[in-house]
Amino acid sequence: MIKFLRYLAFLPVTFVILTLIYFFFGLLLYWIIGLSTFWLLVVLFLFGGMIWGLFKGIAGFAMGFTSKISPSFEFAFWTILILTILNCIWSIYGAWTIDVSYSGKIIFGAIVYTLLIIELTFALIVGSISLKD
Repeated sequence: MIKFLRYLAFLPVTFVILTLIYFFFGLLLYWIIGLSTFWLLVVLFLFGGMIWGLFKGIAGFAMGFTSKISPSFEFAFWTILILTILNCIWSIYGAWTIDVSYSGKIIFGAIVYTLLIIELTFALIVGSISLKD
């Protein structure tokens, strides 16, 4: 009975954690896009790697701790794998099907967004297996 409850609790907790991670990812991108050109260059060149690495690390640890809720490592891994890949595909599709006139700046932004989403997806998958017993 307890095992069933852990399976049952794992799915909504995983969904909420993934939702929060992608929400904060959007906030991070919105904050970076809102910077003036000077501050954008300063932040990206001096602190961009540190900010992105810290975000990916926190997201990966969150997935690792979330996978501890599940009684089965395989169930946690496959659930997180499927959910993150579906979200990755949906996010990339959404970024490339916006009804705007695609210019060089928008295409560059969509390429960067696509690469960041793919990298975040891998970080979440690796995070889900990092805290295996």
